[in-house]
Formats: sequence, C-alpha cells, structure tokens
Amino acid sequence: MILLAAATAAYAWVVGFVIDKATGLEAGDDAVSIAKKYGIAILPVLVGVPLISGISNYLQRVLTNSIALNAVADLQKQMLAASHAADYASFTREPIGNRISKFVSDVTVISGALIRVLSNLIKDLLTVIFTIGVMLWQNWMLSLAMAVFLIAIWPIIAISQKMRGSAKDVQQHVGLITSELKESFSGARMVKSYGLEAHENQRLGQSFDKRISLYLKLVTQKARVDPILEVLGGLALAAMVIFGVFQLSSGYATAGSVAAVVTGIFILSPRLRALGTLNNVFQEGLSSLTRIFDVIDEKPAITDRKGAKNLANPKGHVAVQKVHFSYEDGTEALAGISIEAKPGELIALVGESGSGKSTVINLIPRLYDVDHGSITIDGTDVKDLTLESLRRNIALVSQDVTLFNDSVAANIRFGDLSASRNDIEKAAEAAAATGFITALPDGFDTIIGEDGDTLSGGQKQRLAIARAILRDAPILLLDEATSALDAQSEAKVQAALEVLGKGRTQIVIAHRLSTVQKADRIYVLEKGKVAETGTHATLSKKKGGIYARLKDLQMG
Repeated sequence: MILLAAATAAYAWVVGFVIDKATGLEAGDDAVSIAKKYGIAILPVLVGVPLISGISNYLQRVLTNSIALNAVADLQKQMLAASHAADYASFTREPIGNRISKFVSDVTVISGALIRVLSNLIKDLLTVIFTIGVMLWQNWMLSLAMAVFLIAIWPIIAISQKMRGSAKDVQQHVGLITSELKESFSGARMVKSYGLEAHENQRLGQSFDKRISLYLKLVTQKARVDPILEVLGGLALAAMVIFGVFQLSSGYATAGSVAAVVTGIFILSPRLRALGTLNNVFQEGLSSLTRIFDVIDEKPAITDRKGAKNLANPKGHVAVQKVHFSYEDGTEALAGISIEAKPGELIALVGESGSGKSTVINLIPRLYDVDHGSITIDGTDVKDLTLESLRRNIALVSQDVTLFNDSVAANIRFGDLSASRNDIEKAAEAAAATGFITALPDGFDTIIGEDGDTLSGGQKQRLAIARAILRDAPILLLDEATSALDAQSEAKVQAALEVLGKGRTQIVIAHRLSTVQKADRIYVLEKGKVAETGTHATLSKKKGGIYARLKDLQMG
C-alpha cells in the first residue's frame, strides 16, 4: 500500500517534471538532441512509475482480501462455537432464521466493510498524504486551496451517525425475512394442501417491501455524502485554477508546478470521496458487527460448576426431587414435582399437553436448570456433574427425529463418533433397520437428504434408535417416540425400543397408553404436579382418575 500510494502520488510530480522539461526545449533542438538531453531522465520515470503502481496495486488487493476473508472466517467460527456452547433456551428465544442471517448477511456486510476499510483507510489515506506532500513541494501556496475540503467534515459525521441505526434496522429485518422464508418453505406441504400460495406470497411480499423501504432510507442517507464532496471539490478546483493563472501571469510559479498541483487534485478527488464515504461503510459494518458479537459474547448460564466431577460407572438411578421450574416468560411448568426411576426400570410420564412431561425430560440432561429442588443421578446432583459426562450417559429418542443431509452410516455414527463401521451395522440390525437400509440405492452410504426427507417416519425413528443403541448409554429418554407412526411402523419401532431398553433406565413420555402398559411405574402429570402414581393395572381401576379417563378415551 505504501508503494502504491507513493507511485500514485508520483504522477503529479511526473506531470510537472515533464512539462518543465518541455518548456526548457530550445527552437533549434532536433529529435536526437532532445533524446540525449532529456530521454535518460524522462523515460525511466514514465515507465517505472506505472510499473511500480501496477505491481503494488495487484499485490495489495490480493493481500487485503486475504486478510479480510480470513478475519471474517474466524468470526464465523467463533460464532459457531459460541452458538453451540450457548444454552438451549437461546435457540428457543431467537428465531433460527435470524441467527442464520448473522452468519450469512451480516458477515457479508462486514467482509465488504473490512475490505473497504483496509484498502481505503490505509491505501487512500497514504495516497492523500503523499499527494499533498508533492503538491506542497511543487507549489505550497496554490495547494492551500485544498483546505476548503475541511468544511465537509461536520455534515459527513452527522450523516454517518444516523446511518448506523438505519443499517442495524436493515440487518435485523433481513434476519426476519430469513426466518419467514425458512418457515414458508419448510411448510410447503401444508401451504399447497390448503391452497395458501397467494397468502404466503402476500405475507412475504410485505416483508420484502418493508426491506426495500428500510434500505432506501439507508441509501438516501449514503447518497448525501457524494454531492457535498462534489460541490466542495468543484469549489477547490475553481479556486486553484484562478490562483494558478494569477501565479503564472505574475511569474510566481512555473507551468509545471501549476500542472502538478492540478494533477494532484484529480488524483486526490476520488480518494477523498472514498474516504468521505468510508465512514458510511464503517457505520454499516459496525451495526452488523454488533449483532455478531451479541452471539460471540453470549455467556451460557448452564456450565460446569467449579469442582464438577465426571459421572463414572453410572447405574442409572434418576431422582427428581421437589422440582420447581418456570420458563423465561414466567410460565410455570413444574410445581414441586418428584419422580424416581431406579436402575433398569421403565418409568412412564403421561398427561395432557402442557402438563410438564417434556420439561422433565429436558431438565435431566440440563438443557435447562431447575429453579428449586434437585435432580440426581446415583445420588449426585446433575449440577455437580460435568456436562460432557452427564450427557454422554444419556440417550434421547424423540418424536421429532433430527437427521442430517449425509449418509445413513454418518447419521447413526452421531451416537458415537468413534464407532467403527461394524458397530454401526450392528446397531442398525438391533434397531430393525438393516432391511430398509440395504434396500436403499447405496445402502449405508446412501445420502438421505435434508432432514431425512427420502425416508418414511418409521425409518427415521429406527435410525434414531440405532443411534441411541450405538451410544450405549445407561439412561434412555423417550419423548413420544412412536406417537406419529402408523400401526405397522409402530410395531417395528416398539420391537426396536425393547431391544434398546434392556438393562437401561427408561423414562418414557407417551400419549398412547398402549405403549406404557408394561411400565414399572406410571406418573400422571397435571399442571406441573404428580396427580397419580401406580402401574397400568392399578391406575386403570381407579374410578374417576385421570389415567382411567384417558384409558377409556383411547381404549374404550
């Protein structure tokens, strides 16, 4: 950048040098005498300055982009690490699309701003300094007319302060659009089935229109800077021309010095304009950077306590003791609930939606922390265990199966990343999944599409069970694992679950009471409390009981 700035500023000196040499020619000089007299001095200058300028310009552009892109990639990696370290509640608090937009839209803004700042702030500022130096050296009195540009500082600062807020509004709205698009495309089946295409077009169209309005506001603020610089640049040039003519006519300056200063103006004009608009870019980048550091700087509340110990050789004794829990919005989910699951037992949680069943499941692996009371495993409070060892000894199978756009084998391997191919195939066999997997085009190496869209509901569940079998955890949490399946698929999944559950402590949430008849103990939850406890047989006989009523509704 230093070389490029110096070479660019040198053009003003070259023009003055050449003109002064040209005015020194005498009438009798021929081409040979001119070449001998000035060629040795002029030609290296005319060739050398552009050569240095071209090479240094190429190198600085490549290096500047490399620095900016690597810095942005580091930011993305820090955002990703911070997002994965964040509490589970942060993902429910903020729309996923808004978080994704920070990785894509905000990062794009910062990348462009960083390249501009690195390039303009250093290269153009150096060019301005060197060029002004050449101009002052050639003709300091004429060069002082440049001071008129200082008038532009105050309006530019005022405009830039307004821009930062506008840029933040634009980026926040981009996050909203990303969320709405994700929802709309994910719900394509419902949209088409209900004929909601026109409604979705109108709903999202309003968001697009609002983005245009917000962006036009930002563009309008940006556009005010260039006219200010243009007018002041014209005034500075006019002042120089008038004063330059006066100097020439009075003999105070040579034609070359005046030409050098005027050339300097043409060199400075685009650089000063770029520096003038740089604050706009800087403010826009700062608004995006603020959103990114909101992610990076977020401190998780659920962390390892000082002195937390590993859960070693767990037996799987889970005890939920007088637990109270409320969500961030103040909604009370659990009100003094107590549940126990002894090693190897099958415990079922039943009750109406909103009774607190899923909350219990989420509290055991510390996706949330209890407000009051405690949850212990083998007598140790889960808060006194390291998160890594706690969650390593828990396997979760839920109704909503999470699958990635990867191979079947890779999706099963998430249960244990160190597992061999043989271990994966054994887990699939135990989950009764080998049959449909081998029928796929590439067997275990078949790419299953986004969220496993190429598979049926039952097939997805059996992959999730194979993943849990591979994990080989002593505590198994089942969150309505079969509620969305047809009878045939449910039978296959239930058979796989029986294999998975052998020798493990199981805590099962179920709406279908037929799936929990073999439970060692059933807890019936109502409004965050345990309303009834017992086996299927005893609860079914309890007249007027909640479980008996649910049984009658489902089984007649």
